[in-house]
Amino acid sequence: MADRFRVRIDLDRIQANVLAYEGGRLSELQIRNWLRSVGFAPNADGTWVAEEDCLDRLHRTEILELRRVPVGTDLSVIPRTQSCG
Repeated sequence: MADRFRVRIDLDRIQANVLAYEGGRLSELQIRNWLRSVGFAPNADGTWVAEEDCLDRLHRTEILELRRVPVGTDLSVIPRTQSCG
């Protein structure tokens, strides 16, 4: 089983990076939908949960905080994510 992480993500930084590298602008909703589509699941506390192999979808400047979900944590309270494919 892959390690899972709680990630605090800088949505503004994602938006700035998309603008700088692709010349387009995304709404917060579009960014959140993209995060879900690449394997991140939102939490009520504002963090996101994802398996380790999903983390490379983010540029390191977009990660504000990263914490491994301890083994044995009740995964029923952590939303399941999609496979990163």
